[in-house]
Amino acid sequence: MSKVIYACSRNRAFDSKDKMRILEICKDLEPDNLSPPVNHKISIHDRIAFGVMNPPKSIVCSDTSLLLGYLYGQSNRWYEPLSEFPDGSYALFRDSPDYLEVVSDPAASRTIWYYFDDNLFISSTSQRAIILFIGNFVFDERVIPWVLSTGSLGPELSWDKRLQRLGPDSSVILDKKNWSISTKQTPINFAEVSRSDSEHQRLLTDSIKRTIASLKDINYNDWVLPLSGGYDSRGILCFIKDNEGNTEELKTITWGLKDAIKEQGNDAKVAKELARTLGVHHNYYHTNTSEEPIEKIIDRFILCGEGRIDHLSGYMDGFEIWRKLHEDGVQGIIRGDEGFGWSPALSELSVLQSVGCNLCSNIPNLKNITTEYGFSTQELPVDLEMKEGESLEQWRDRLYHVFRLPTILAALSDLKFSYVEVINPLISRSILHQVRELPDHLRTNKVLFKSIVNTIGPNIAYADKGANLPPRDILRKKEVVNLLKQKIQSEHARDIFGPDFVSFILKGIKTGSVNQASKRSLEQKIIRLIPPFIKNRVSKVYSPAIDGNILAFRAYIIIRM
Repeated sequence: MSKVIYACSRNRAFDSKDKMRILEICKDLEPDNLSPPVNHKISIHDRIAFGVMNPPKSIVCSDTSLLLGYLYGQSNRWYEPLSEFPDGSYALFRDSPDYLEVVSDPAASRTIWYYFDDNLFISSTSQRAIILFIGNFVFDERVIPWVLSTGSLGPELSWDKRLQRLGPDSSVILDKKNWSISTKQTPINFAEVSRSDSEHQRLLTDSIKRTIASLKDINYNDWVLPLSGGYDSRGILCFIKDNEGNTEELKTITWGLKDAIKEQGNDAKVAKELARTLGVHHNYYHTNTSEEPIEKIIDRFILCGEGRIDHLSGYMDGFEIWRKLHEDGVQGIIRGDEGFGWSPALSELSVLQSVGCNLCSNIPNLKNITTEYGFSTQELPVDLEMKEGESLEQWRDRLYHVFRLPTILAALSDLKFSYVEVINPLISRSILHQVRELPDHLRTNKVLFKSIVNTIGPNIAYADKGANLPPRDILRKKEVVNLLKQKIQSEHARDIFGPDFVSFILKGIKTGSVNQASKRSLEQKIIRLIPPFIKNRVSKVYSPAIDGNILAFRAYIIIRM
């Protein structure tokens, strides 16, 4: 439900003008579809100033230390700089006379950015907030190839080249006396511990139980659990039921197209049946396109998420779901992000593709964009490369923890923070620690976690269809195509990309037809008929081209940001 900006001045005490400036920044971060009044918390204390847009009930302050989110278990020293990192889903700002420390949670599920110069240290869960406070913007052109190839800002970049992103289980420390900063990070390594499969299962189950048990202070009248037809949210629901028994106040929600709830095997239908079987209240929200102008819907998506992700499908209702939840008094959602393992690792290329970290050089229609169109070179950071002695599966899951969780999944949470709080119990430190000790075969395809959920859950089939319209279908709608073309043909776009790349993007845009859905269904049927060994061989060496309309939408995000 909130975004925060936290500033420290080297020599000057903040004053009433600064207070008004922070208030205006908070107002600028408000989504345009929330009914006023929206409250903001502004605090000025000598050389410390912070503002919280739309603060939730769960916010915790201790003098000038601030915690947004939720801690799993007790941490009596959470507010002390340089003390142990607590476990939880949070953004943490802890202050003392000598030090200011900003701490990310074990998965960086709530992204923190920071800026430092000779007079100011500013940290925030919003890039825009920092840029508004500084008063100017320095575009980092290195984001262009990352947005085009992944639909995200990549492993470590910001829209502004002066802003730094805090990684998982990390902190940035400001030494106020010397006016210098340093960072520290808990290493993320996968190292198998020799145990029987049953012992690994017992330890992981115990870690999940302890984390879910720590949610005992949550008032379920104020929180909801988004429920899909898959394993992750089902697992959370089953563990909550197993831990607390009486969960009459617990509410679950699912969202998708209006008719999806009637389709056998669809996320929507399976989630409804699961909620009924487990005896919890359930609501289904429609994501059919809002009646608002398409430009307004898409710009709201870009503003709420600050252009960090291109996953538009679930937000075509113009964030109406999230507006309703906010105005109904919902404080937050219990989200099912997890890091239990991923799809089979067949090659280095297939690993990069699977975690969403593919490079332009691997993609046929982007292979030569740096040389042909003069864009910045794109390289995988050294710390993300496969280490000596690391198996493909260990590298895959380490990339998932250090790239996908803090880059892709955190960006999806960011879309919701303007409306509700978000906590992610399945990526607690204790759970991630157990996962990193598993052998490869228990992580591939999340084998161990699925076995645990199957053991405690009801005998209801898992979904094999999503409830939202696929991005390609959305982006081929005539009104969307017209908007994309309009912005990509602009003089502003030519200044960013150059006329040749603009022409390249425009040539790839297609308008859909009424047969698009049936064509997609046929494609899926054909793909299912291809023998697995052929698919595996192809995926080892081949990365498919990016759909022209998806590429155009990614270019649109760059233009608007």
